Amino acid sequence: MTPQGMLMARKPVSMLLLSLSSVGLVGFMLASHACSSRAFAVYEAKDTSAELLSERESGLRVGTLLEEGQIGPGSFWASTGRVDAFLRFTSGSKDPEPVTRTLTPGPDGTLVVEIASEAKSAATGRNVLARNSEGDITIVSNIANGIESEFEPRALFMPSTLSAGQEIVREIKVNATGPMFGSGKGDGTSTIRGIGTQTIEVPAGVFDAFVLESELSFTVGPALIVLGQRAWVAQDAGTVGIVAEEGRELVKVFGISVHSQTRVSVLSEQSSESH
Repeated sequence: MTPQGMLMARKPVSMLLLSLSSVGLVGFMLASHACSSRAFAVYEAKDTSAELLSERESGLRVGTLLEEGQIGPGSFWASTGRVDAFLRFTSGSKDPEPVTRTLTPGPDGTLVVEIASEAKSAATGRNVLARNSEGDITIVSNIANGIESEFEPRALFMPSTLSAGQEIVREIKVNATGPMFGSGKGDGTSTIRGIGTQTIEVPAGVFDAFVLESELSFTVGPALIVLGQRAWVAQDAGTVGIVAEEGRELVKVFGISVHSQTRVSVLSEQSSESH
C-alpha cells in the first residue's frame, strides 16, 4: 500500500504511497482527528523454521537486515489485472481495517492502482502510473477523497533501479484541487532510499523482500504535509508490490499540527486475477 505493490494510499508520490495507501492528501487529512498514538500490527504467526524472526516496534516480524541487493520497476508493475487483500492497522484504532489493492493495466500502457476498504463502496485512493523511456515508474495523476493532485515534473514512483544504500532526491511542484485547504500550488521534495534485503512474515506467508524508504514533504497554501513510509517489496515470483508497510503522516496548517498518524499494513491474501 507506494509500485504497487501499493497499499496504503494516502500520498501522491512516495512509494508507499501507492502501495497500500495511496490516497489523496490535504482534504482527507485535515478532516481527520489528530492522533499521537502509534499503530501496532497484531496478526497470526506462521511456522517459520528457516530463520529466527524478531518483532519490530510496529509489530512486524522480520529477519536479519542485510544491507545489499537492488530492485526495479518489475517488482511493482503488473502485466495483468490483480487484486490483493491487506490488513491495515492505524494509530487510534483498536481493530485492523481490511483493504484491497486493485491493479489494472490500461490500454494506453498505464497502470491504474486503486485502494478500497470494506467499509466504503468506492475506492479511497487512485493512482495512474506510467513507465518513461528511462524505465522509471512515474505518477500520471492522483485522485482521492475529492483531491486531485498533479506534479511538475511528473513525480517519481520507482526508479529504473534502486540499490541498497542509494538515495534519490527530487524537487517537485504540486498543483492540488479540492475542498478546504486542499486546493493550491506549492513546492515539495520527494526522497527514495534503498535499505537492503530482509525476510518478513505476514498473514499471507513468509517473503524475501527488498526494503526501501520514501518520504514526501511539500506545502499547499498554508498546509505543510510530511509523508513517510518504510516498505517491504516481495522478490518472490508471482508477487507484485509491497507486502508490508509502516507509514507516518504529519499535517500542519499555519504551523499548528492538525493531523498526526502512523499505520502498518500487511498482505493478508495473495493476489487473484481481477475482472
